[in-house]
Amino acid sequence: MSTFRGFIYGLRTEGPRGLLRFARNELAAPRLALTRRLRRTVTAVGDRFRRTTTASAAWSDDCLQVVWDLSVAPVSFALAGALAAAEVERRRRGLAGINVLLLAGPFDGVKRETPAHEMAEDAAARTWRLRHQLVPALAMLPSVRGVALCADRQQAWSLITDDPTRLYPDDYRVFLPRRPDPAALCALARSGAAVWPLFGATTQGLRLADEFVGRVAGGRRTVVITLRADALSPAHNSRIDDWVAFADGLDPARYAVIFVHDGAVAAPIPAALARHAVCPAASLDIELRLGLYERAFLVMGVMSDPLMLACHDERVRYQIFVPPDHEGDSPARALIEAGHRIGGDLEFARPWQQLVWRTDELAAIRPAFAAMEARLAAFEAMERTEPAAGAHAM
Repeated sequence: MSTFRGFIYGLRTEGPRGLLRFARNELAAPRLALTRRLRRTVTAVGDRFRRTTTASAAWSDDCLQVVWDLSVAPVSFALAGALAAAEVERRRRGLAGINVLLLAGPFDGVKRETPAHEMAEDAAARTWRLRHQLVPALAMLPSVRGVALCADRQQAWSLITDDPTRLYPDDYRVFLPRRPDPAALCALARSGAAVWPLFGATTQGLRLADEFVGRVAGGRRTVVITLRADALSPAHNSRIDDWVAFADGLDPARYAVIFVHDGAVAAPIPAALARHAVCPAASLDIELRLGLYERAFLVMGVMSDPLMLACHDERVRYQIFVPPDHEGDSPARALIEAGHRIGGDLEFARPWQQLVWRTDELAAIRPAFAAMEARLAAFEAMERTEPAAGAHAM
């Protein structure tokens, strides 16, 4: 969304409060030249009072510090995209690893969201997701050496380096927080930077996935379908009946379908899924989820927050549907703000990774799967004749 459209959207939806939120967001993620100049001036003044501590030197020694400040950043897998960009920067800067600093926000540990967001997901729900999904996900980026969850600004001040070459984003300051640029990874990919490898399933995550798949698939190929059931933007949730109809239409001798239902944590599994395997544990255990994704013949679903993690794992074969709605809080808007082009795949996607810019209706799912099935068959044939060429695909 453009800066002007964001301004209008905030004014229309929240009035003066929306304008204040827009101003805070612009300062935390500057898009205007004026804002960038203002940040440079304020940080230059603030840096005069910075004092290096023993702790900050230890935490920054030969590592890139990635700061995810929850006063301005969301509790979401946007963190995965930021870490992916930071990993590319780490290699470019010749540093040995990454240290992640998570800073608590001012409203029960997070930032204040829009009234609609707070109604759908309050601060307690978001901090639960931080502890149970985002922090465990850090184990799946091999270069992460350490993690600190800072309860206040003073703790963070003692840990954060004053060397901008070891800081990401390099103009972050405790007194003037900002979130990493969501479009950074896209820009790096377009510039020709080597993106892969990034995230990968853990050994235990793969073991758990293998145990589950072994019980339900019986040697068949697995198609893992993630069902989006987000209370914040229900209009963009998965069309469950269409996905079940698609699963019913697959050859049961060849494919085993596994559903991952991303509804409320304690919500019951929809009755429509009764004929197919469902993996409730994958909705809660992010290591198992990525292991299940890596083991799948194909991962499918509507673009959702957890699927963003799969997008940063080159071993996952995916086909993700993006409903072509660019207004409001939609999957398409999130991709556009991350710098990706409408109608195309992610700039760093592997050939076995595809975005389908259509609503997840049965009439769209079936032909899309058939096309991907043929594409993957071609990779299998390549693997049989030239093992090195297709090593990542299968």
